[in-house]
Amino acid sequence: ALQTFIPTSSPELDKLLSTFRTNIFLPSHLLSLQKSLIYKSKNHALLTNPEEPATVKIGNEVHQLHPLNHLTDEPNTRKSLAEILDTMEGRDWVNIIPFLEGVKQSGRKVKGWQMEKIVRRMAKAGRQGIVMEMLRRVEGTGVKLGEIGSGWSEEGVKEAERLMEGWWGMLSEERQVDKAVKKSSGDPKLSPEIVGLVMWIRAVRSVLFMEKKDEEEKVKRAAEMVMAVWKHADLRINEEDWNDANHKLMMWAPVWYGMKMAQQVLGENTPLGRDLERIITTDLEPTLSKAREVVSQYAGDGAKRRGLNMYDELSKIPS
Repeated sequence: ALQTFIPTSSPELDKLLSTFRTNIFLPSHLLSLQKSLIYKSKNHALLTNPEEPATVKIGNEVHQLHPLNHLTDEPNTRKSLAEILDTMEGRDWVNIIPFLEGVKQSGRKVKGWQMEKIVRRMAKAGRQGIVMEMLRRVEGTGVKLGEIGSGWSEEGVKEAERLMEGWWGMLSEERQVDKAVKKSSGDPKLSPEIVGLVMWIRAVRSVLFMEKKDEEEKVKRAAEMVMAVWKHADLRINEEDWNDANHKLMMWAPVWYGMKMAQQVLGENTPLGRDLERIITTDLEPTLSKAREVVSQYAGDGAKRRGLNMYDELSKIPS
Protein backbone atom coordinates (compact mmCIF):
# COMPACT_ATOMS: atom_id res chain seq x y z
CA ALA A 1 0.00 0.00 0.00
CA LEU A 2 1.01 3.61 -0.52
CA GLN A 3 2.23 5.46 2.55
CA THR A 4 -0.34 7.75 4.20
CA PHE A 5 0.02 10.80 6.43
CA ILE A 6 -2.17 12.25 9.15
CA PRO A 7 -3.09 15.96 8.90
CA THR A 8 -0.44 18.19 10.46
CA SER A 9 -0.39 21.55 12.19
CA SER A 10 0.90 23.24 9.02
CA PRO A 11 -0.85 23.56 5.62
CA GLU A 12 2.58 23.93 4.00
CA LEU A 13 3.76 20.69 5.58
CA ASP A 14 0.58 18.90 4.48
CA LYS A 15 1.18 20.09 0.93
CA LEU A 16 4.81 18.97 0.93
CA LEU A 17 4.00 15.50 2.28
CA SER A 18 1.16 15.17 -0.26
CA THR A 19 3.54 16.12 -3.08
CA PHE A 20 5.98 13.42 -2.01
CA ARG A 21 3.14 10.92 -1.87
CA THR A 22 1.80 11.64 -5.35
CA ASN A 23 4.96 12.62 -7.22
CA ILE A 24 7.62 10.41 -5.56
CA PHE A 25 6.06 7.51 -3.68
CA LEU A 26 3.26 6.67 -6.13
CA PRO A 27 5.52 6.33 -9.21
CA SER A 28 7.75 3.88 -7.33
CA HIS A 29 4.80 1.44 -7.28
CA LEU A 30 4.15 1.66 -11.03
CA LEU A 31 5.05 -0.75 -13.78
CA SER A 32 7.40 0.36 -16.56
CA LEU A 33 4.53 0.99 -19.00
CA GLN A 34 2.69 3.11 -16.43
CA LYS A 35 5.86 5.10 -15.73
CA SER A 36 6.17 5.72 -19.45
CA LEU A 37 2.68 7.22 -19.42
CA ILE A 38 3.38 9.73 -16.69
CA TYR A 39 6.93 10.72 -17.63
CA LYS A 40 7.00 10.79 -21.43
CA SER A 41 5.42 13.90 -22.88
CA LYS A 42 4.25 12.08 -26.03
CA ASN A 43 1.96 9.98 -23.81
CA HIS A 44 0.57 12.79 -21.69
CA ALA A 45 -2.47 13.26 -23.92
CA LEU A 46 -3.62 9.83 -22.78
CA LEU A 47 -3.71 11.11 -19.19
CA THR A 48 -5.47 14.42 -19.73
CA ASN A 49 -8.73 13.14 -21.20
CA PRO A 50 -11.34 13.80 -18.45
CA GLU A 51 -13.71 11.26 -19.98
CA GLU A 52 -11.18 8.41 -19.80
CA PRO A 53 -8.89 8.98 -16.81
CA ALA A 54 -6.01 6.57 -16.40
CA THR A 55 -6.02 4.97 -12.96
CA VAL A 56 -4.06 2.42 -10.97
CA LYS A 57 -5.05 0.49 -7.85
CA ILE A 58 -2.46 0.25 -5.07
CA GLY A 59 -3.64 -1.60 -2.02
CA ASN A 60 -7.22 -0.51 -1.43
CA GLU A 61 -6.80 2.88 -3.10
CA VAL A 62 -7.43 3.87 -6.70
CA HIS A 63 -5.12 6.65 -7.92
CA GLN A 64 -5.49 8.72 -11.05
CA LEU A 65 -2.30 9.08 -13.08
CA HIS A 66 -1.12 12.56 -14.04
CA PRO A 67 1.74 13.82 -16.20
CA LEU A 68 4.96 14.36 -14.26
CA ASN A 69 8.28 16.00 -15.02
CA HIS A 70 11.34 14.79 -13.12
CA LEU A 71 12.86 18.28 -13.04
CA THR A 72 9.87 20.41 -12.07
CA ASP A 73 7.51 18.11 -10.17
CA GLU A 74 9.83 16.20 -7.84
CA PRO A 75 10.91 18.00 -4.64
CA ASN A 76 14.53 17.79 -3.54
CA THR A 77 14.88 15.27 -0.71
CA ARG A 78 17.59 17.11 1.26
CA LYS A 79 15.87 20.48 1.11
CA SER A 80 12.46 18.99 1.84
CA LEU A 81 13.72 16.99 4.81
CA ALA A 82 15.22 20.13 6.33
CA GLU A 83 11.87 21.90 5.87
CA ILE A 84 9.99 18.97 7.41
CA LEU A 85 12.24 18.91 10.49
CA ASP A 86 11.88 22.67 10.95
CA THR A 87 8.08 22.52 10.65
CA MET A 88 7.00 19.39 12.52
CA GLU A 89 5.66 19.70 16.04
CA GLY A 90 3.53 17.62 18.38
CA ARG A 91 1.72 14.74 16.69
CA ASP A 92 3.13 15.78 13.31
CA TRP A 93 6.14 13.60 14.12
CA VAL A 94 4.26 10.35 13.54
CA ASN A 95 4.46 11.18 9.83
CA ILE A 96 8.24 10.84 9.81
CA ILE A 97 8.02 7.02 9.71
CA PRO A 98 5.86 6.73 6.56
CA PHE A 99 7.91 9.54 5.02
CA LEU A 100 11.20 7.68 5.53
CA GLU A 101 9.64 4.41 4.37
CA GLY A 102 8.39 6.06 1.21
CA VAL A 103 11.72 7.76 0.54
CA LYS A 104 13.58 4.48 0.98
CA GLN A 105 11.12 2.52 -1.15
CA SER A 106 11.34 5.06 -3.95
CA GLY A 107 15.12 4.65 -4.09
CA ARG A 108 16.07 8.01 -2.67
CA LYS A 109 18.89 8.27 -0.15
CA VAL A 110 18.89 9.73 3.35
CA LYS A 111 22.49 10.03 4.54
CA GLY A 112 23.75 9.02 7.96
CA TRP A 113 24.17 12.61 9.13
CA GLN A 114 20.58 13.33 8.11
CA MET A 115 19.36 10.31 10.08
CA GLU A 116 21.31 11.61 13.06
CA LYS A 117 19.68 15.01 12.69
CA ILE A 118 16.22 13.42 12.54
CA VAL A 119 16.84 11.47 15.74
CA ARG A 120 18.25 14.49 17.57
CA ARG A 121 15.27 16.64 16.65
CA MET A 122 12.84 13.94 17.74
CA ALA A 123 14.68 13.31 21.01
CA LYS A 124 14.63 17.06 21.70
CA ALA A 125 10.89 17.08 21.00
CA GLY A 126 10.37 14.23 23.48
CA ARG A 127 9.32 11.76 20.78
CA GLN A 128 11.47 8.83 21.93
CA GLY A 129 8.59 6.42 21.36
CA ILE A 130 8.55 7.23 17.65
CA VAL A 131 12.34 6.84 17.54
CA MET A 132 11.89 3.38 19.04
CA GLU A 133 9.39 2.49 16.34
CA MET A 134 11.76 3.75 13.65
CA LEU A 135 14.46 1.44 15.00
CA ARG A 136 12.09 -1.52 15.17
CA ARG A 137 11.03 -0.90 11.55
CA VAL A 138 14.61 -0.58 10.32
CA GLU A 139 13.94 -2.53 7.11
CA GLY A 140 11.40 0.11 6.09
CA THR A 141 12.81 3.31 7.55
CA GLY A 142 16.52 2.58 7.15
CA VAL A 143 17.23 4.06 10.60
CA LYS A 144 20.00 2.04 12.29
CA LEU A 145 21.74 2.78 15.54
CA GLY A 146 25.06 2.30 13.77
CA GLU A 147 24.36 5.42 11.73
CA ILE A 148 23.93 7.55 14.85
CA GLY A 149 27.17 9.09 16.01
CA SER A 150 30.44 9.48 14.17
CA GLY A 151 31.53 5.89 13.52
CA TRP A 152 33.60 4.55 16.38
CA SER A 153 34.96 7.90 17.51
CA GLU A 154 34.70 8.52 21.24
CA GLU A 155 32.39 11.49 20.77
CA GLY A 156 30.23 9.50 18.36
CA VAL A 157 29.91 6.56 20.77
CA LYS A 158 29.14 8.91 23.68
CA GLU A 159 26.43 10.60 21.64
CA ALA A 160 24.96 7.25 20.60
CA GLU A 161 24.97 6.17 24.25
CA ARG A 162 23.24 9.35 25.33
CA LEU A 163 20.55 8.99 22.69
CA MET A 164 20.03 5.30 23.31
CA GLU A 165 19.67 5.81 27.03
CA GLY A 166 17.25 8.64 26.37
CA TRP A 167 15.03 6.24 24.43
CA TRP A 168 15.47 3.50 27.00
CA GLY A 169 14.53 5.85 29.80
CA MET A 170 17.34 4.74 32.13
CA LEU A 171 14.96 2.06 33.41
CA SER A 172 17.63 0.01 35.11
CA GLU A 173 18.61 2.97 37.27
CA GLU A 174 15.15 4.08 38.30
CA ARG A 175 13.43 0.76 38.99
CA GLN A 176 14.32 -2.61 40.36
CA VAL A 177 15.01 -5.09 37.56
CA ASP A 178 12.34 -7.51 38.73
CA LYS A 179 9.69 -4.78 38.71
CA ALA A 180 10.65 -3.72 35.20
CA VAL A 181 10.60 -7.27 33.92
CA LYS A 182 6.96 -7.67 34.94
CA LYS A 183 6.11 -5.15 32.22
CA SER A 184 8.70 -6.30 29.73
CA SER A 185 6.42 -8.42 27.56
CA GLY A 186 4.37 -5.36 26.58
CA ASP A 187 6.99 -2.61 26.74
CA PRO A 188 9.10 -2.14 23.59
CA LYS A 189 11.75 -0.32 25.63
CA LEU A 190 12.31 -3.58 27.50
CA SER A 191 12.46 -5.88 24.50
CA PRO A 192 15.72 -7.90 24.49
CA GLU A 193 16.86 -6.40 21.19
CA ILE A 194 16.52 -2.83 22.52
CA VAL A 195 18.11 -3.54 25.91
CA GLY A 196 20.80 -5.42 24.01
CA LEU A 197 21.58 -2.31 21.98
CA VAL A 198 22.00 -0.32 25.19
CA MET A 199 24.43 -2.97 26.45
CA TRP A 200 26.26 -2.93 23.10
CA ILE A 201 26.84 0.83 23.12
CA ARG A 202 27.88 0.86 26.78
CA ALA A 203 30.29 -2.04 26.27
CA VAL A 204 31.81 -0.52 23.12
CA ARG A 205 32.52 2.72 24.95
CA SER A 206 34.02 0.87 27.91
CA VAL A 207 36.29 -1.36 25.81
CA LEU A 208 37.44 1.19 23.24
CA PHE A 209 37.71 4.36 25.29
CA MET A 210 37.68 3.55 29.02
CA GLU A 211 40.23 0.73 29.33
CA LYS A 212 37.37 -1.71 30.03
CA LYS A 213 36.31 0.12 33.17
CA ASP A 214 32.60 -0.18 33.97
CA GLU A 215 31.70 3.39 34.93
CA GLU A 216 28.84 3.32 37.46
CA GLU A 217 28.38 -0.36 36.55
CA LYS A 218 26.44 0.66 33.45
CA VAL A 219 27.53 -2.38 31.44
CA LYS A 220 26.71 -4.70 34.32
CA ARG A 221 23.21 -3.26 34.76
CA ALA A 222 22.46 -3.49 31.05
CA ALA A 223 23.72 -7.09 30.93
CA GLU A 224 21.59 -7.99 33.96
CA MET A 225 18.56 -6.50 32.24
CA VAL A 226 19.28 -8.46 29.06
CA MET A 227 19.39 -11.67 31.08
CA ALA A 228 16.17 -10.76 32.89
CA VAL A 229 14.16 -10.15 29.69
CA TRP A 230 15.84 -12.74 27.47
CA LYS A 231 12.85 -15.09 27.72
CA HIS A 232 11.03 -12.69 25.40
CA ALA A 233 13.65 -12.92 22.64
CA ASP A 234 12.10 -13.99 19.34
CA LEU A 235 14.79 -16.05 17.64
CA ARG A 236 12.52 -17.89 15.24
CA ILE A 237 13.47 -17.80 11.56
CA ASN A 238 11.21 -18.43 8.61
CA GLU A 239 13.58 -20.52 6.51
CA GLU A 240 11.39 -19.93 3.44
CA ASP A 241 11.68 -16.14 3.68
CA TRP A 242 15.19 -14.70 3.30
CA ASN A 243 13.88 -11.22 4.18
CA ASP A 244 12.85 -12.50 7.60
CA ALA A 245 16.28 -14.07 8.07
CA ASN A 246 17.96 -10.84 6.95
CA HIS A 247 15.86 -8.89 9.45
CA LYS A 248 16.88 -11.27 12.26
CA LEU A 249 20.54 -10.70 11.38
CA MET A 250 19.96 -6.95 11.55
CA MET A 251 18.20 -7.33 14.89
CA TRP A 252 20.47 -9.76 16.71
CA ALA A 253 23.99 -9.23 15.30
CA PRO A 254 24.59 -6.06 17.38
CA VAL A 255 23.27 -7.82 20.50
CA TRP A 256 25.58 -10.79 19.86
CA TYR A 257 28.57 -8.49 19.40
CA GLY A 258 27.53 -6.42 22.42
CA MET A 259 27.49 -9.53 24.61
CA LYS A 260 31.01 -10.43 23.50
CA MET A 261 32.19 -6.89 24.26
CA ALA A 262 30.40 -6.93 27.62
CA GLN A 263 32.26 -10.12 28.55
CA GLN A 264 35.52 -8.22 28.18
CA VAL A 265 34.30 -5.67 30.71
CA LEU A 266 32.62 -8.04 33.16
CA GLY A 267 35.01 -10.97 32.82
CA GLU A 268 34.24 -14.20 31.00
CA ASN A 269 34.51 -16.28 34.18
CA THR A 270 32.21 -14.17 36.33
CA PRO A 271 28.65 -15.47 36.87
CA LEU A 272 27.25 -12.80 34.56
CA GLY A 273 29.96 -13.41 31.97
CA ARG A 274 29.13 -17.11 31.95
CA ASP A 275 25.41 -16.33 31.59
CA LEU A 276 26.17 -14.21 28.54
CA GLU A 277 28.36 -16.99 27.11
CA ARG A 278 25.49 -19.45 27.47
CA ILE A 279 23.18 -17.19 25.46
CA ILE A 280 25.88 -16.53 22.87
CA THR A 281 26.62 -20.21 22.25
CA THR A 282 23.19 -21.79 22.68
CA ASP A 283 20.88 -19.09 21.34
CA LEU A 284 22.48 -16.34 19.29
CA GLU A 285 25.22 -18.07 17.33
CA PRO A 286 22.96 -20.91 16.06
CA THR A 287 20.28 -18.35 15.15
CA LEU A 288 22.70 -16.05 13.34
CA SER A 289 24.37 -18.95 11.56
CA LYS A 290 21.03 -20.28 10.30
CA ALA A 291 19.87 -16.80 9.26
CA ARG A 292 23.11 -16.21 7.38
CA GLU A 293 22.70 -19.52 5.59
CA VAL A 294 19.14 -18.66 4.51
CA VAL A 295 20.06 -15.19 3.23
CA SER A 296 23.15 -16.46 1.41
CA GLN A 297 21.21 -19.23 -0.27
CA TYR A 298 17.98 -17.51 -1.26
CA ALA A 299 18.65 -13.78 -1.65
CA GLY A 300 18.93 -13.02 -5.35
CA ASP A 301 21.59 -10.98 -7.07
CA GLY A 302 21.21 -7.31 -6.30
CA ALA A 303 19.13 -7.97 -3.18
CA LYS A 304 19.73 -5.62 -0.25
CA ARG A 305 21.33 -7.88 2.33
CA ARG A 306 21.81 -5.27 5.06
CA GLY A 307 21.50 -7.73 7.91
CA LEU A 308 23.98 -10.13 6.37
CA ASN A 309 26.41 -7.30 5.66
CA MET A 310 26.16 -6.03 9.24
CA TYR A 311 26.77 -9.51 10.66
CA ASP A 312 29.76 -10.13 8.42
CA GLU A 313 31.26 -6.74 9.28
CA LEU A 314 30.88 -7.30 13.02
CA SER A 315 32.32 -10.80 12.69
CA LYS A 316 35.54 -9.33 11.33
CA ILE A 317 36.03 -6.97 14.27
CA PRO A 318 38.09 -8.43 17.15
CA SER A 319 36.04 -8.72 20.33
